[in-house]
Amino acid sequence: MENITKFALENSRLTILFLIAMLVMGISTFFTMPSQEDPEITIRSAQIRAYFPGMSTTQVEDLIAKPLEKKVKEIAELKEVRSTVSTGRAIIEAEIHDRYFDLKPIWQNLRNKMEDVKTSLPNGTQGPFVNDDFGRVASATIALYGRGFTLPELYDAARDIQDKLGTVKSVSKVDIYGQQPERIYLDFNVTRLAFYDISPQEIINSLKQQNIILPGGTITTGEENISLVPSGNFKSLEEIRNVQITIPKTQKIVYLRDIVNVRRALIDPPQNPVFFNAQPAITLGVSMISQYNIIDFGKELSSKVGILKDSLPVGMQMDYATYQPTLVKEAVGSAVSNLYQTVAVVLGVVILFLGLRTGLIVGAIVPLTILMSIVVMNQFGIDLQRMSIAAIIIALGLLVDNGIVIAEDMRSRMDMGMAKKEAAFASAQSLGLPLLTSSLTTILAFIPLMLSETTTSEYLSSLSQVIIIALLSSWLLALFATPVLCYWFLKETSNPQDTKEAYTGKTYDLYKRFLAFILNHKIVFISLMVGLFFLSAKGMGLVTKQMMPYSDRNQVLVYIDLPAGSDMNTTIKSTEKLRAWLNDKTINPEIDNLGTCF
Repeated sequence: MENITKFALENSRLTILFLIAMLVMGISTFFTMPSQEDPEITIRSAQIRAYFPGMSTTQVEDLIAKPLEKKVKEIAELKEVRSTVSTGRAIIEAEIHDRYFDLKPIWQNLRNKMEDVKTSLPNGTQGPFVNDDFGRVASATIALYGRGFTLPELYDAARDIQDKLGTVKSVSKVDIYGQQPERIYLDFNVTRLAFYDISPQEIINSLKQQNIILPGGTITTGEENISLVPSGNFKSLEEIRNVQITIPKTQKIVYLRDIVNVRRALIDPPQNPVFFNAQPAITLGVSMISQYNIIDFGKELSSKVGILKDSLPVGMQMDYATYQPTLVKEAVGSAVSNLYQTVAVVLGVVILFLGLRTGLIVGAIVPLTILMSIVVMNQFGIDLQRMSIAAIIIALGLLVDNGIVIAEDMRSRMDMGMAKKEAAFASAQSLGLPLLTSSLTTILAFIPLMLSETTTSEYLSSLSQVIIIALLSSWLLALFATPVLCYWFLKETSNPQDTKEAYTGKTYDLYKRFLAFILNHKIVFISLMVGLFFLSAKGMGLVTKQMMPYSDRNQVLVYIDLPAGSDMNTTIKSTEKLRAWLNDKTINPEIDNLGTCF
C-alpha cells in the first residue's frame, strides 16, 4: 500500500498535475453531466389492444381477450398478464420479469405471436396492436389551443410543430394527443330514398366503385418510365355530392346530394379528448433522449418553442402544460444545497477537532473525493439525480474517516520525532490495508441494493454504485493525496514527545476514566447495551415506514371514474362543472394551468 504514497511523494509534479486535473474535470463534469429528478428504470410492460366496435363484453372476452391471453402466456419471460374488457375493446397488459433488461427480442417475439393469432380472431377485428413504448415519460407537455379554432386546424398546426420540434438535437420523440379523426357522414333522407326506390347499400356500392385508390402501373417509353396515376378518388365534399346514382329499373340518374345530406364532422363520440384551461386543445408530449442533461434540454426546447410561438396564427396559443426541467432543477438544486451544507458541517467539525492546519488538509480531501467520484460516475453513465446525490451525502461521513486516520497518524508520528517522509510511508504501510478492509466492509453492506433483481433495486442501484465509487475514491486519495499534503504543509515538531507524553491531557484522562469505569462494570454495561438493542428493535415497530418520500411537486391529479359503459360525451359533461370551478381564478387563484385528459 505504501507504494501509492511513495509514488505520490517521489513524483510531486505528477501528483500536482493529477490533483489539478481532477479538480478541473470534476467541476466541469458536475456542471455538464446529465441530470434528472429520479433514476431511470426499465418499463417491462407492453400493452396489446384489439377492437371490435359494438361487440358485447362477454363476446369480447371469449372471442378476443382469451385467445390473446393464451398466446401471450407462451412467452417464457412473462411474469404476469392482466386483461381489461369493455364493449368493443380488449386491453391485455403483459409484464416481464425484473431480471430481464434486453427487452427488444422479447417484444419482437410478442409481436410475432400477435401476428400468428390474428387469423383466429373474428372477422372485422381491429388489431391486435402492440405498444411497448407507453411507459415513455414526456419531459415536457405543450398545449395548443385558441378560441375560434377547430380541432382539425389545431391538429394541422400541431403536426407542423411536431416536425420542427423533432429537429431539436435533445428531443427523441414528439407525440400528439387529443386529435379527433374526421369522418364523412351520409345522412339519408328516407322519404327521398323510398321515392326513388334506392337502398342505402346501392349508394355505398356506387361510392366504392368510384372512390378507387390503386396504383395505375408504369409505361416504359424507350429509356424513361412513366407512372400512371388513375383518377376517380374523391378530393372534396362537392365531388361526393355530385356522384350520380342510377335509379333502379330506369335509365335515369339522380345526384347524391338530392337524396343524402353529405357533411364532414369529427368522430362521435370523441376519442381521448384533451382540454387545457377549460378549452379544447391538442397537446404534444416531448420526450428527451437518454443520458442528456435535462436542464440543457429545457433551454433548447424553450428556445425553439419561443420561435414557434411567434409563427402561430393570431389567437392560437401555445403553453406548457407540464415542464419537467424546472422541477428537476429545483429537486437537484435542493439536493445539491443539502450536499453543500453537509460538506460545510463536516469541514467545520474536522477543523474544530483536528486543528486548523490538519483540518484544512483533511477538509481539502473531502471536495476532491466528491469531484473524483463525479468524474467516475459520469464515465459509468450514472446521472446526477436524487439517489446519486443522496449517496454522496451518505458517504460523506464515511469517506472523511480515511483522510482523518492517515493525517492524524502521520501527525502523531511526527510529534514523536519521525521525519515527514518516513511518517508518511509508515502511516500508509500500517493503515492502508485496514482502511481498505473497513471501506470494503461498508461497501458489502450496500452491494445487495445493486445485485437484487427487482424494480426497486434498479431504482436504488445508483445509491449503491455511488457509495462504492466514493469510498474507493476516498481510500485512494487518503493514500495518494493526504500524505503528500501533510508532507507539504504540516510542520515538523522541534520537541519530540515519547509515546506516553503523546497521550496525556484532560481529554485523554477523561477517556481513560470512562474506559476504566466500563471495564470495572462489564456485566452492567453489556446488559445495558443488550437492553438498548431490544428496546430500539421494539421502537422500530413504532416508526412509520415508507419506501419513498411523498412527491413535493406543485401538481395535483384528480381521477373521476364513471360506471363502465358510460358514453364519452357523458364523461366530458360530468367534468365541466369541476373544470369551471378549478379554472375560476377568483376561487382558486393559486392554480396556474388546468389540463383534462380522457
